[in-house]
Amino acid sequence: KGRPGTMLSVLCPPELAEQLSAQVLRHTTATGVRLMEMERRKLRRELLQVDTAYGPIQVKRAWGAGVERLAPEYEDCRRAALEYGVAISEVFRAAEQAARTA
Repeated sequence: KGRPGTMLSVLCPPELAEQLSAQVLRHTTATGVRLMEMERRKLRRELLQVDTAYGPIQVKRAWGAGVERLAPEYEDCRRAALEYGVAISEVFRAAEQAARTA
């Protein structure tokens, strides 16, 4: 009919599915609810502290399944950039490089 629609998704543990389905039906105009059980796969994670020319920076590292992701902590990088008078991107690069070789 060309009317706009809205999709509501609820993530919850299996033991709450029945209760939350009832709440959705009670408090919305929905006439039905679809239930799907899902699995989650996640990368292993750790927090590293690396030494850079701009001082110590914490870096989050996630890895597994042939993937490695590095995420320097923004506030550490911001602090170091202000202290050393350099661009924050320079501190990010230094932290990532130090984490790769750690």
